[in-house]
Amino acid sequence: VLYQAILKKMVLTLEYQSFKARESAIVTFHPYLLKEFNNRWFLVGKRTRKQPIATLALDRIVSIDFDSKQTFIDEHFNGDDYYKNTIGVTVLREDQLERVVLKIDQKNAPYVLTKPFHNSQKLIEQCDDGSIIVEISVHHNYEMERLILGFGDSLEVLEPPKIRRIMKRRMRRALALYDPKEE
Repeated sequence: VLYQAILKKMVLTLEYQSFKARESAIVTFHPYLLKEFNNRWFLVGKRTRKQPIATLALDRIVSIDFDSKQTFIDEHFNGDDYYKNTIGVTVLREDQLERVVLKIDQKNAPYVLTKPFHNSQKLIEQCDDGSIIVEISVHHNYEMERLILGFGDSLEVLEPPKIRRIMKRRMRRALALYDPKEE
């Protein structure tokens, strides 16, 4: 249904309940793209001409109907361009683009070389100990942080200092969950 609405440029009336909302809401939506990330599907489009692109999780859509009375907002949306600087689905402004430098240990280096974090990934250095240093240019979003944290002690953020501090703070909080004082 959603794919056909995108192809036929049909306006949708969705009943949608975000994780944060206590109740569902009726949303008028102009769908442009279906996107999958981390085994979850999303509908990308606009609510109104003046509002920015919105991303709705499919598993939060309660019901779908068509609104034939409204004219479809056709902005010739290009998903590749829209997501080019993003890991995941949370897209930020262009001025929020970050150069992130990462050091990956020897064990995980081949994995990161053959399955890059992002299409902007560049190898900066192959270290004598078998580790590698790479850089990516991406938006600093929740999905990027989760990817980095998923590598645990096998990855170190070298730059920028702000993201390095955030990762350090998150790892300290995680370590506190395993603090032996609590046992």
